[in-house]
Amino acid sequence: MNKRWVSNTSPLILLNKIGYLPLLTELCAELIIPKGVIDELFFHKEEQSRWELLLSSKKVITLKAPLQIPPDVAGWDLGKGESEVITFAVEHPGCNVILDDLQARKCAHTFNVSVMGTVGIILFAKKKRHIAEASPLIKLLIESGLRFDISWITKALELVHERFEIRETE
Repeated sequence: MNKRWVSNTSPLILLNKIGYLPLLTELCAELIIPKGVIDELFFHKEEQSRWELLLSSKKVITLKAPLQIPPDVAGWDLGKGESEVITFAVEHPGCNVILDDLQARKCAHTFNVSVMGTVGIILFAKKKRHIAEASPLIKLLIESGLRFDISWITKALELVHERFEIRETE
């Protein structure tokens, strides 16, 4: 896995919600945040100090100007942040994208761009021994709004030799 990542908004928001935003800068050499993503992060003022802290990291490269989206990416009708993330990766071969949106992931794959989502970040962190267990964090992600098929989550956790159990509440 390349150590140069470009992230969309939703993985940043989700990792922030569960208190594990620093994992991104711990796991990569460079984290690129396009202008469209920065605009989306700062749209809601509540977390502004958290985003300022992230953007001040020496490993974070912020793109101050919006990227020109090529027609073959624009044709996917994605959000501004997703389109800029994919555009940057296409223009900088070897850069991995961090995306959760299924349509955006499909778009990135058509350009042979390596894709990882928020769950992939958690699994990668476990493999690199930055966290002891992935399952509790994935449960927190789901509670924080991550929408994934439970059977997919179960298979993903098997990759790091963990199980996903749902406890029924009475």
